[in-house]
Amino acid sequence: MSDTLFSLTSEQRSTILDQLFTLLQEHYVFPDVAKNVEETLRQRLLHGDYDEFTTADVFCELITEHLYEISQDRHLSLWYRADAQPLYEGRNLYDDPEWQSKFRQEAILQNFGFQRVERLRGNIGYLDLRSFFPPEFAGDTAVAVMTFLAHTSALIIDLRSNNGGENYMAHLLSSYFFEGEPLLLNSFYFRTRQSTQQCWTLPYVPGKRYVDKQVYVLTGPQTASAAEEFAYTLQQLKRATIVGEQTMGAANPIEHYQITPHVAAYIPMGHAINAITGTNWEGTGVIPDREVPQETALKVAHLDAVQIVLETLKKTSSPAYKALEKEAQLLIQELLSIEQE
Repeated sequence: MSDTLFSLTSEQRSTILDQLFTLLQEHYVFPDVAKNVEETLRQRLLHGDYDEFTTADVFCELITEHLYEISQDRHLSLWYRADAQPLYEGRNLYDDPEWQSKFRQEAILQNFGFQRVERLRGNIGYLDLRSFFPPEFAGDTAVAVMTFLAHTSALIIDLRSNNGGENYMAHLLSSYFFEGEPLLLNSFYFRTRQSTQQCWTLPYVPGKRYVDKQVYVLTGPQTASAAEEFAYTLQQLKRATIVGEQTMGAANPIEHYQITPHVAAYIPMGHAINAITGTNWEGTGVIPDREVPQETALKVAHLDAVQIVLETLKKTSSPAYKALEKEAQLLIQELLSIEQE
């Protein structure tokens, strides 16, 4: 079916919605919501509410808005792409070997989401992570990053530009911040399987675990999905301080179906259940422990980390205290002056 940018016919709009409704009936995690979505959108279609939207990109944006109005599900959406995609014969795109191969190549070009890793002044580790790619692709890079950061005195993980990705990478990275027996993080209920999958910290991780040290996670409105899971889980387990702004609020894991060569549907087929709260961050997002404008979150976390590290070293009479004291005091004054501007 042709659906070029400037020629979306009434028949094509109806066909796209019919296929969307079928996918919702078969896969969407909440059947009652799927039924409500279909009934509401069919009424709007019959009333001619979509007649003037003849371009595929605008039509997809409008349908996505209406899907959210009805479902309050941030992941449920319809997407337009100008470059034609294979249809995969109704299969979940994520399961297709050809797509996986292309996805891996794209992941490599993004360094698997690991944008920047460094040691900030005051011996504070910093990781700018832009996406959570599957561990089978990105595991070696994740291990190398955690090895580099192992001897810092505190750690800041920046997720302000991270829109999510693969939950298993969130579980791998989370495992570095706990020791002892495996710890239940979250469970995921999947409608089509009629089963629940538990996600635990790993009993073994390569390299050194990052325990007994302060961890900060920076968030903002673009922080979504698996990035929210990572922040929410560490927050509930009292393992990290969340600094910044409220996150997007997209918790339900998705499947990707290509309806036409240019239009795809993201269908949530499961929902997350946190081990502590028994619920998740869908709709609410992750509420920071320290709510500050996301632009200043790094400075706020850096200042707090340096102050805590300095105070900890002082209490333990560590020889490292004298070595760090002068640098830390100067850095604290510098960061305080920046924060007050």
